[in-house]
Amino acid sequence: MDYKYLKTQKENDSLWVEIHNPPVNFLTVAMLEELFDLVKRVSKDDSIRVFILTGGIEDIYIMHFSIPELLTLSTDNKKLLLNLFVKSRITGSILKYVTTYTNWLMDCFGWYETLMLKFARMISGYSSSLYLWFIMQRVYFAIERLNKITIAAINGNCNGGGTELSACFDFRFMIGDQEFTIGQPEVLINIVPGGGSTQRLPRLIGRANALEFMLRGNQWDAREAQRVGLITEIFNKNEFQSRVQEFADLMSKRPMTAVDAIKTCVHNGSETTLRHGLSIEMEQSIRCLDTEDTMNAMQAYTKYLDQHVNAIDRQKISTEELNKVVQDTVKHMEEGNLYKFKH
Repeated sequence: MDYKYLKTQKENDSLWVEIHNPPVNFLTVAMLEELFDLVKRVSKDDSIRVFILTGGIEDIYIMHFSIPELLTLSTDNKKLLLNLFVKSRITGSILKYVTTYTNWLMDCFGWYETLMLKFARMISGYSSSLYLWFIMQRVYFAIERLNKITIAAINGNCNGGGTELSACFDFRFMIGDQEFTIGQPEVLINIVPGGGSTQRLPRLIGRANALEFMLRGNQWDAREAQRVGLITEIFNKNEFQSRVQEFADLMSKRPMTAVDAIKTCVHNGSETTLRHGLSIEMEQSIRCLDTEDTMNAMQAYTKYLDQHVNAIDRQKISTEELNKVVQDTVKHMEEGNLYKFKH
């Protein structure tokens, strides 16, 4: 994997990806294109079970999206006609429906996504801002739906597009003993957080917290971000990488079939009604049950549990003793000591 802005390193079953765009780690279109390509490759690599994204510049995760690049998009006269099309109330409404349907097709058919990406590149000369929106949404969506455990290892300051990117990950860890902050300051320069924060943050931290965060354009330290649910856990700087890797090693023991199924249920279910969400859950449950891994894991769990219950007189076993046996069995399963999943 040879990229200009991304540095990759395999650690056990995890892939560490460093974002490297000196001097301040601005997010750019070129970087998003590389990240999109990498995520697609990772999705097909069974040797990778955990995907970790971190900053490759000292004390910076991602500063924010490149302002010079945004200025170029804003002053690109070649996109005038398409922008007028977007700003028109009628044609703008049509475009919203078209993009929604197009996104659905791209989610279902990989070949269609490839085709639309080529088309978006072709028209980028007429609307660079539309291409930016397209590639940003596809990258963030690909990370969000990746069939692996994903971790944003926020090892420095994080703003704007970096915050939006981190919101797509399953887990977000941040250094807590430094003066690092995470922010969404777009309102201060009269733009919308266009990488999905207006939709993902309310689902992640609640509508009130998300509105305050985006409308005030303020920055939260690690503890405040953890308090509202934006950050999963905080670690000290000197142990940050080792603690993240320790967590990744534990999560790598999870069966990827179930990981993918649970993520599908949560993400697809949050976009529909409860009744439809439950049907998605049923479909994914059947998918998981109908595997050799599931049968073997259940047999291993039952065998270990029975052995330890049988070691105690079944007629005299107390509720406290039974709970202890069950907890011990679950812990061994969690650590991968009873069964190693193939997928």
